[in-house]
Amino acid sequence: MNRDTIKKIRKIYLASSILIGILSPILCIYLFPEFDPRTQPISYFGILQNTSFIFIISLIIFSIAIFWNGITVIEKLIKKKKYKFWLQAILMIASCNLFLTGIITMDFGPFHKIPALLFFLTYNFFIFLFGLARSRSYVRKGLFSVLTGSCMLLSSLLLIPFPSYGVAEIVYILLIFFWNIAMWLQQQKLISI
Repeated sequence: MNRDTIKKIRKIYLASSILIGILSPILCIYLFPEFDPRTQPISYFGILQNTSFIFIISLIIFSIAIFWNGITVIEKLIKKKKYKFWLQAILMIASCNLFLTGIITMDFGPFHKIPALLFFLTYNFFIFLFGLARSRSYVRKGLFSVLTGSCMLLSSLLLIPFPSYGVAEIVYILLIFFWNIAMWLQQQKLISI
C-alpha cells in the first residue's frame, strides 16, 4: 500500500472510532434507560445482555484508535528519541489495559478492575508526560497536554460525592476524546495548540 492509501485508511478509522465513541454510549443508554452513572459504573453495560456486545466491540475499537492516534502524535510531534520510547511504552500499556477491560467483563470482579484501573492510571500519565516532553520545545503547546492529563487525574475526585465511579469515568472519557480530537486536528493542521 502506498502512503496516501494508509493516510486515508487512518483518517477513516479514526473518524469512525470517534463516531462509534459518541454513538455507542447513546445506543447503550437507549437500550438500558435505567442506567444512572451516579450509582453504576460504565462497565455495567458490559454485563447486560442487550448492550454487552456493543460495549465490548466499542472498547476494543477505542483501544486501537487511541493507540494509533497516540503513536502518530508521538512520531510527528516529539523530536527526541529518548522520550519517544517511554511514551510509546506507556501508551502500549494503557491501550492493552483498555483492550483487556473490554474483553474481561465485570463478571470477573478484580480481573476486570485491575486492567481498568491500570488504564486510568497510565493513560493520563501518558498524556501528562507527552505534554512535558513537548514542552521541552514548545512550552505553550506542551502545557495543553499537561493540563489535560492533570484534569484526567483530578476527575477521580468525583468519586467523593458519588457512590459509584460512573460520573468520574464519563468525565475521564470526555477528556480522552477532547485530547485525541485536538491532537488529530492539529496533525491535520486545522488547529494549532
